[in-house]
Amino acid sequence: MSETVKIIVVGAGAAGMLAAGRAADLGAEVVLLEKMRQVGRKIRISGKGRCNLTNTLPTGQFIKHFGKDGRFLRQSFARFFSDDLLNFLHSENLPTKVERGGRVFPESDSAVDVARTLEHWVEKQGVEIIRGARVRGLDTHEGRINGVHYDLFSEDGVQGSGGQRGNHQLQANVVMLATGGMSYPSTGSSGDGYKLAQELGHTIIKPRPSLVPLCAPGAPPEGIHRLSLRNIEGSLWIEGKLVRREFGELNFIETGLSGPIILELSRIAVDAIDAGKKLELSIDLKPALDHKKLDARLVRDLANREIKTWRQLLDGLMPRKLVPVAVSVCGVPEETHCSQINGKQRKTLLKWLKDFRFQLNGYGDFKEAIVTKGGVDTSEVNPKTLESKLIPGLYLLGELLNVDADTGGFNMMSAFSTGWVAGESAALPG
Repeated sequence: MSETVKIIVVGAGAAGMLAAGRAADLGAEVVLLEKMRQVGRKIRISGKGRCNLTNTLPTGQFIKHFGKDGRFLRQSFARFFSDDLLNFLHSENLPTKVERGGRVFPESDSAVDVARTLEHWVEKQGVEIIRGARVRGLDTHEGRINGVHYDLFSEDGVQGSGGQRGNHQLQANVVMLATGGMSYPSTGSSGDGYKLAQELGHTIIKPRPSLVPLCAPGAPPEGIHRLSLRNIEGSLWIEGKLVRREFGELNFIETGLSGPIILELSRIAVDAIDAGKKLELSIDLKPALDHKKLDARLVRDLANREIKTWRQLLDGLMPRKLVPVAVSVCGVPEETHCSQINGKQRKTLLKWLKDFRFQLNGYGDFKEAIVTKGGVDTSEVNPKTLESKLIPGLYLLGELLNVDADTGGFNMMSAFSTGWVAGESAALPG
C-alpha cells in the first residue's frame, strides 16, 4: 500500500500534535502516525495527572531552567511561547490557572482534558491519525527525505503484541520526528526516534534518565517508609564541593530519595554518578534557622519545664518517624530527662538537624524518569525551523532533542513550542 502526502508526523505527543495541527491549519496535508492505540499517552499522566502546561516566567528566566542547552530554544520561544499557548488552549475551551512558582495547569486539574483537547483540535484541522503504526525506517531520495515505512499493529493488539499487518509506506515532502525520549516507556517513548535519526547520520548524545529518584545507602533509615519532609533544604555535594541547593519537599521511598528537591538535583547528579564521582546529599531540616538561632532554641527547649524528656523535645522539632533516627544519631535514650542532656549531646543534635547526610550512588531507570537527558545533537538542527541540517525535509522536535529542563512546566513548553514552530515552518517554507 502506498499513498502520497505532504507532511508525515511521527509521534502523537505534545510536540507531534502541535506540529500536525499547526501544519494542517496552514493548509498542509498531514498524516500523524502513533504507535500506541491512544494519542497523548504521556500527556495524560504528566504532572501527576494534572499536566503542568508551562510557566509564567519571562523568556530570559525561563530559558535559564534549561541550562546552557536552552539557548537553542530561544528562537522557538520567540515565535510561540507561554502566552501564545494559553491563548490557543483558551480558544479551544480549555481554561487554565496559575499556581505557586508560576506553574500553569488546566483549571480542571485533569491532564486527560489536555490530551483530549489537543486530539479534538488535530482532528478538526483535518489531520489523518493512524494509530498502532510503528515506523521502522525513514526513506530518502537523493539525500532528501522521501517518506516512511511502518508496521501496523492489529486492532485488538497492543504495541509489541498481536499480529503486525503488512509493510506500509507513505511518501512525503516532510517527515517530522516527535517520538519523545525514553522516559515512561509504557506511554510509547521507547527511544525509536533516536535510532531513526541516527540511521540518517544524526549524532545522538547518550540518553539517560533525568528528573529521577536517587539511590542512597541508608535511605530510607530503618522504620521510615514514605515519609515526606516539607520546607527543608537539600544540598548536593560532588567531590566535597557544594554544587547546588534546592528548597522544598523531599520524600523517602523504598529505593532511596525522591520528591521535587531530588528530581531537580538529579539533573546534575546522574552524570556525576555515571562519572564515578563521590556524591553526598545534605538535608537541612531547619533551614529557616541558622546554627546560632537553632542552638538558642535548643537551649530554651531544654530549660523549658514543660518539656521533660529527650523524646518530648525531639517531638517538637521533627516528624515522629524521624525521632528514632535522631535518638540513634545522638546516642541519647529517648526517656532521658532534659536536665541530663549535656552540651556535647546538644551540639550533636544541632549538627544533625542542619546536616542530615546521605551518600548517593545510583538513580532510577527510565520508567521513573520524568524526562530524558540527551538525544539528537542540536548543532545539527536549525533552531529557527527545527529542520535537520543534514537531511532536507526532516524535522526533529520535542524531547527527541538534547534539551531538558527543571520541573515547573519548562519541558512541556519546549515540546509545545518546537512542535508549533516546526509545523508552521514546514507548511510555510521560506
